[in-house]
Amino acid sequence: MVRIAETCLNVLYQHGLSSAQFQFCFERAKHDLLADDMACDAIVAEVMQSMEGHPDSATLFGLLLDEARMGVENDSPYGKVFLENAEKAIKARIATGTGEPLHRLKIAGLYRRAGLPVPDILMLDPVGENPADEIPMPDLDGALAALAADVEAEGGGAYEFFSGLDEMSAGMPEDAKAAFVHHLLSLDNPFLERCALYWLVSGASLTREAVAAGLRERLMRGKLEPETLSYLPIIRGWLPASSARAVIDDIGKLALRQGLAADPHNNRTEPIVSDIMATTADGVGAQGLT
Repeated sequence: MVRIAETCLNVLYQHGLSSAQFQFCFERAKHDLLADDMACDAIVAEVMQSMEGHPDSATLFGLLLDEARMGVENDSPYGKVFLENAEKAIKARIATGTGEPLHRLKIAGLYRRAGLPVPDILMLDPVGENPADEIPMPDLDGALAALAADVEAEGGGAYEFFSGLDEMSAGMPEDAKAAFVHHLLSLDNPFLERCALYWLVSGASLTREAVAAGLRERLMRGKLEPETLSYLPIIRGWLPASSARAVIDDIGKLALRQGLAADPHNNRTEPIVSDIMATTADGVGAQGLT
């Protein structure tokens, strides 16, 4: 089985992810790779060494995580088996000192990208980390600027940027992630402000509170974008009763006092129907009209 994993990696390296050669190889091998603990251990070993030096290993591991998720959703045993084997292999590598904290964050991002919960072993634990170890941290603002440039160069927008940051922070404890998102909003960058709105609707409660607080601070500094302000009443309706929603309400009141937002009671604009879309009846007679 280890040889099958090596074959897949070689084909991926030689022909690329979208090639017919790799797709054929992966389809034939994936069930064996998912079921065999030795193959899983070999792939994890490659990934844990360096994702930069072994990007194909990370790609293959990510594909198998996605297959495992679908297996779990369909009650197939191979999905759970692979996830258990992968977590055991990761624990074994970390126990031997393999995998720096920042590297573990990147592996956690593979789990997030596949729609899987991040294993506890990959979560950074500031209390549990050895304080004597130096953890190399890149310039955060520089890294954000580089990531934003990459996303824009590929034609992406705020959601794509959010997805990249969400993967990057998947292994952070919730309080650290909240601080990270709050820092984004402290930067003078409207693109980051728009990106943070996605955490407001999809993040955990602590992260939502951090976003709401950051937006309020931007309003008080006169930096909150009018477009962002126009989205908040809509987003507010999606939020559960919480301190974050209370802060969003406060932002709306402050904006009205400052003349930055229109009074919703005086908004008499009539709705305009621009498009009507309908679907044909499906196999059970259901039909959609939008």
